[in-house]
Formats: sequence, C-alpha cells, structure tokens
Amino acid sequence: MALDLIQARHEREIHLSRKLFAIDEGFHAQLFARAPSQREYPLLHKLRDYYADATLLLGELPRLHAELERLTAQFTERTQVREFSRFVAQAIADGDNLYATAD
Repeated sequence: MALDLIQARHEREIHLSRKLFAIDEGFHAQLFARAPSQREYPLLHKLRDYYADATLLLGELPRLHAELERLTAQFTERTQVREFSRFVAQAIADGDNLYATAD
C-alpha cells in the first residue's frame, strides 16, 4: 500500500495519467519525523494523513517544492526526497496539479 501522487491537469484525468510518485509508509514516516511543524511545512502537511486523499493545486506546487528543498538537508539518504522534489518540479513544468490517493 502506498500514498500515490498522480500528476494531472484535472481530477477527472487521474485514471489516465501515467505520471505517478508513490510514497510508501516508511518514507512518509521519515518525511513527517523531519517536518513536524505544520506552520513551517503547510503544504507537505496536506499529505500527513497517509490514508486520506488530498489535492495540491499548481499554484501551491512551487511552495511545496521549496518545502522539500529545505527538508532535503535533514536526510542522510536523500534519494527519495530528491525524487519527490523532481516529481513536483516536473508537475510545475507541465502545468499540472497533484492528486494524492490512498489505495
């Protein structure tokens, strides 16, 4: 089971999208262990509930990207957080929203 982030222009298109980033439970726990403050990481905290759906709109994604960039330094192994950051950057470049779906 994973929290899937799906890149799409509209929510009705998420089932057609092949652009996906899966956040497993371990990575999710690591993210929030390093970003406990909702005040400092408000957009990341939209994903705090691993079992709930969420929407991150295109206009919010640059701030989410900045939150992830700040968070990267707190990881010893940075591969996953960098991949997440690149995924968000690609969604920005493509002009898409991100839809989190718990499967």
